Amino acid sequence: MFELIHNSKELDAAIAKSYENPVVIFKHSATCPFSGKAQEQVANAKHDLEIYGIVVQYAPELKQEIADKTGIEHLSPQAIVLKNGKPTWMGFRSEIKQSKLMEEAGK
Repeated sequence: MFELIHNSKELDAAIAKSYENPVVIFKHSATCPFSGKAQEQVANAKHDLEIYGIVVQYAPELKQEIADKTGIEHLSPQAIVLKNGKPTWMGFRSEIKQSKLMEEAGK
């Protein structure tokens, strides 16, 4: 599953979902080649994981809110695995791989 996040309410709902199952927060840029490669990896995992994404150009206020709520400095592209509302792994650029997302989410 892949769902775009557009506002704080949707971000809070994604964090709340992490109490049921691990979720991935994926931040990427619409213009960055690194983001394109990372997005391919995330797309390959979307059938097995709950993934919530933001395009930083379309929701710039959320990148700082995610950093504040997770305690992880904003980078892009970036994937953050959340379990029980807390980050358990963060990947940046080429670290974002389908296999790593699956491993870190326990799938």
